[in-house]
Amino acid sequence: MSYTDNYDRDTYGIIDFWVRNNFEHGEFFDREISHHELELARANQKMVDRMGTIFKKTESKKGDIGLILEEAKSSTNEFHDLLVHTMDKALHCEVIISTPTSLLDHMIREAEEAQTVFKLIETGAYVTPADATIHENNFWLRQMLDHLIFISHYVDASNYELHDQVRAMTRKFENLYLQAVSLKTMIRRPRNEISPILNTFNQMVIKEAKALEAFKLELNTLINACAAVTTAPPNLLEHIAREAHHLWRNLEDKIVT
Repeated sequence: MSYTDNYDRDTYGIIDFWVRNNFEHGEFFDREISHHELELARANQKMVDRMGTIFKKTESKKGDIGLILEEAKSSTNEFHDLLVHTMDKALHCEVIISTPTSLLDHMIREAEEAQTVFKLIETGAYVTPADATIHENNFWLRQMLDHLIFISHYVDASNYELHDQVRAMTRKFENLYLQAVSLKTMIRRPRNEISPILNTFNQMVIKEAKALEAFKLELNTLINACAAVTTAPPNLLEHIAREAHHLWRNLEDKIVT
């Protein structure tokens, strides 16, 4: 799948983004399930097949949007439950997988965020620009920080310069995430407008998220050319680059999608 960063922010496009995320998580997870775990592999593949069918519908923008939303909610709930069950078994050393437990948690949090977004679509609830950007920063900056940790996990130890670059970016996003957590409690409700302090922070995050997106795509080019030693799954860097893009676009638009 080629990288896409210009998906529409209509209802079809929003559902497509989240279902595609879960679909790709399922694909990544599939390659890390031991051949001893046939029941888990089959359950995960069922989820992948189901979500693949749904996002093909959202791509074509055909079909009743209400029914598609229900399918997206149902499949997300099932995938979420499968991951939570698997994470619990991993924490008790009862499953054979090579997926880090923190990565399972990462995927679970994104499934939960998808559930939140689907509820916003369903109810038509309004989120103020200040609440929207505070929410997006708190959710996505933790995910961006995770991405850098996972890149370090997949990149071979022999790539010293690349690891040094990842460490520097990790420190930067650690600071951004901690600042986002602080602003969430410092800027109290009702948040009727974006204050100068919040605006300055948003612009900082937008700048760094754009740079992170570019870095991920550059690394993706190296991986595709077999020019970087790594065990990263196919399309992983495109996947996390699209999420970085999603963050800075939502901050620019001051919305939750």
